[in-house]
Amino acid sequence: MTPPGLFADGAPRVWTIPPGANFLKALATALAAEKGLAGKADALADDLIYVPNRRSARALALALFEAAGHKPILMPDIRPLGDLESDEPPPGAESALADLPPAVSPAARLGRLAVLVRAFYEKRGTSIPPASALAAARELARLLDQAALSGGVDWDKLDTLVADRQLAIHWQQSIDFLEIIATHWPEDLERNVQMDPYARRLAAAEATAESWQANPPKGDIIIAGSTGADPSGRVLMKAAMTLPRALIVLPGLDRDVSPEAWGRIARAPNHPQFTIARTLRTLGLAPHEVAIWPGLTSSPQADARRALVHEALAPADDTSGWLDRLDILSGAQDRAAFARDGFAGMTLIEADDESDEAWCAALLLRETLEAGGETAALVTPDAGLARRVSALLKQWNVNVAPSGGVPLLQTPAGSLAALVMEWACDPTDPVAMLAVLKHDQVAFDHDVANFERFFLRGPRRWTDWETLEAHIERTAADEENARRSGLQPHHGAAALKLVEDLKAQVDAAGFPADDTPLEGLAFLEAVSELMGSLGATPLPWAGADGAQLSTAMRDFADVTASMEAAGPEIWSELFKTYCSTVLVREEARDHPRLNIWGPLEARLQTADRLILAGLNEGVWPAQPPADAFLPRAFRAEIGLSDPDERIGLSAHDFAQLAAAPNVTLLSARRREDAPAISSRWLWRLTTLARGALGEAEAKEVLGPEDGRDPRLWLEGLRHPPALEGFSAEPRPKPSLEARPSGLSVTRIETLQRDPYAIYCQYVLGLTKLDALDMPVDARPRGTAIHAALEKFEEEGIEKSADNLIAMLEAELRAAGEAEEVILGAVASRRRTAEDYLAWRKARLPLIAGIPYTEVKGTLDVPLGAARFKLSATADRIEKHQDGAIAILDFKSGAPPGEGEVRTGLNPQMPLQAIIAMEGGFADKGIAAAPVRELTYVRFGTKFDVRHIGDKAGSAHPEKPLEEIIEETREGFLKLIGRFANPDHPYVSMPRPKWAKYGSDYARLARRDEWAAEDGDD
Repeated sequence: MTPPGLFADGAPRVWTIPPGANFLKALATALAAEKGLAGKADALADDLIYVPNRRSARALALALFEAAGHKPILMPDIRPLGDLESDEPPPGAESALADLPPAVSPAARLGRLAVLVRAFYEKRGTSIPPASALAAARELARLLDQAALSGGVDWDKLDTLVADRQLAIHWQQSIDFLEIIATHWPEDLERNVQMDPYARRLAAAEATAESWQANPPKGDIIIAGSTGADPSGRVLMKAAMTLPRALIVLPGLDRDVSPEAWGRIARAPNHPQFTIARTLRTLGLAPHEVAIWPGLTSSPQADARRALVHEALAPADDTSGWLDRLDILSGAQDRAAFARDGFAGMTLIEADDESDEAWCAALLLRETLEAGGETAALVTPDAGLARRVSALLKQWNVNVAPSGGVPLLQTPAGSLAALVMEWACDPTDPVAMLAVLKHDQVAFDHDVANFERFFLRGPRRWTDWETLEAHIERTAADEENARRSGLQPHHGAAALKLVEDLKAQVDAAGFPADDTPLEGLAFLEAVSELMGSLGATPLPWAGADGAQLSTAMRDFADVTASMEAAGPEIWSELFKTYCSTVLVREEARDHPRLNIWGPLEARLQTADRLILAGLNEGVWPAQPPADAFLPRAFRAEIGLSDPDERIGLSAHDFAQLAAAPNVTLLSARRREDAPAISSRWLWRLTTLARGALGEAEAKEVLGPEDGRDPRLWLEGLRHPPALEGFSAEPRPKPSLEARPSGLSVTRIETLQRDPYAIYCQYVLGLTKLDALDMPVDARPRGTAIHAALEKFEEEGIEKSADNLIAMLEAELRAAGEAEEVILGAVASRRRTAEDYLAWRKARLPLIAGIPYTEVKGTLDVPLGAARFKLSATADRIEKHQDGAIAILDFKSGAPPGEGEVRTGLNPQMPLQAIIAMEGGFADKGIAAAPVRELTYVRFGTKFDVRHIGDKAGSAHPEKPLEEIIEETREGFLKLIGRFANPDHPYVSMPRPKWAKYGSDYARLARRDEWAAEDGDD
């Protein structure tokens, strides 16, 4: 038990708990012993304890309960003092002691600053988008916070800064812009009788200090865990020094720093001790005058670790004497033995990239669970890495939520709000509509799946509710489409009812039917109404994410209160910008042994094993954001703090955590697909280790123990031992009854190039769906051109270029082609049409009668005891005067190469010739006859004609057409004969070079696992 005396006369007033110690446990243990908490439940009831943040306040309450022997106690008043890096200052009871105006909310401040920004530009005859005004307002708000946290800024000096120097004109423009916060913002606050949040907190702290002087508190005052980075904290610390019973407990003060080094630290804002040095100057103390907290035990290894970490983070001027310092610190030990003691329990691991880094962290956390009772915590400032590790742990049914939370817009409620806002911009946009209707928190009692499948997929052929309904009616009436897709009559009626109900709900919510601007509050009310009407049970507002969304929308209403009316696009963009920094902490109960913390949450906390991840430059430490308005020289002159103070605070967090007995430091060689640099702290630690131990031993000492390298575990997971005789390549062999008994000529080509695609489509019944809002590519564009050319050949149609062009453009519009694309191709389309008409006119004397268009034909082929049906749809068939047949195939793009046709890789046209020669088109009045011509007609951005059997540049064919047709017949019969064998498999792209268009089923075939060629990731 710690002996009493913490508050005795002559006892130290300022203490420190060294790095690596369990700060809160040590604090609670000593206080409980001092006050006799185990036998007196109200021993601390009158005391006031300040800690850095709310999380440490909760953790201290638990530590006090444990220190009291798990007995019920009356808790002291534990208040968060506020971290410098907190996004929002915490509410404080101190404000009640001062007659202060209320603080302006951060949201209202953003909105009013945005109005001032727009007024600044409008005064100069320009305008900026609302999103840009909001972004500038964020920068101004950040500068206001920095000014308040710097402890006093003289904005009046701004006018003289540029005048005294010959600088670029843009700096003068920046100074003019800063008049917003130097002059206009104070006037705005005075007009509304409000204060800026941080300025109010400082005023409240000063009022509290005066109150303590006039009326000393009844209980004891303890300020624990703060470095004094916030001016309000330093005010309270200085006031506490005058009280009869008050303590200040600093985290991780290096008491062994020489006076000369302490002076250099005071001039190095990026040093971990810089902020504490400033606090001690405020309190009038030197480092050696601060006492070590009583009741702590240490070990030579812990002392060596702290010394090495402090040395590694020493000011740059001190690094030249590292080895001499190590000799002094090691005392009777030799330098190498001291270094080995200090680095024992510390492991450095460099992963290939941030993905591998997340895996390593997850595997280390998972390994901890194998040791009964041990705890572990991942600490990283990289929120994305933290969420990735949390997701990886779930594969082992280990749920550990990142304490920093997840972005609001990535939660169910937040994502629904964002999707509804995007949908409001264009209510019939298929992607936005389905994103809302298929959201987990939406309950819409309609057949959304068939509505999507039959009517929304493919190119968008509508612009509003009325044209969407017309599209549904037109699609439902298309018998050929219904036969091919499986569309039933009731699907059309159900889709029309769905659209009717959906339109009614959107209208009822209050969204304008046209482009009429609406106020920000009206927009939010409409979004809320629509979310509520579509919401499932429980409604989107339930849960932590719903509560946070409600708060965010209320705050955003404050942001927009001073803004003019705008369209949904503007409000949607602004809301998403505003919510980019809003986080939601998951409601899941904390894991009893594992945690994922950010550096803020990790302050004053510890675990049996700490994993520090994200140790790369730009991540940890993060570079201070570039100042949009002031260079550093200007900042210093008006009293703004150095941006490097944030690096110093981050370095202090690192030093506290790196001194833990069991710590793993993770970094990555690459981040965001670019080379990454390890954190400067890792570089310094490894340099110090190499100097003390030599290159080889340093690598061994800092590397993972044998068999405990998570990179090797990860390699084992990714490349498990191969099973003998096993291959992941699919080789399905369905029964003959399940195999297709007929295919079209185009599918015969697929059967050659990718048999597995035929298996998936015809045996498994899997067909690739068109994309939503699909751009009009070659397929729908070709269909439109075919339709126009077919109609053009009808009797009674004037055969003119203007008429053909008009029909083409009408079909392209119906197919969903964008108007700008249609207009942009007017000239090339006219040339193509004129060339086509000239070619057509030249062919007319050769043709007997009217050409047949879109002709369907079939051919039954004997296949053992069964028969195989070959089908085709010929674009055009013409009868020559001598009775021979010509088959023409129209292409909007380049036709297949002649070599592909001759080698049988593209058998479509020769197979159509076989059907024609066998009378397969007889139902259409085309009797069996010789085929004299197979021709590709290119009709797109250019017009071209290519005859199969012709050799380029020669009047003589390389291979006669008759021979090509017969070779195709022979190859076709062999092909379908092979697949009539039940032991013949449908393999995936047996010759990848043949599959020039890839395969829609490559992922289903898992080609990346077994194929030799490069694949997708």
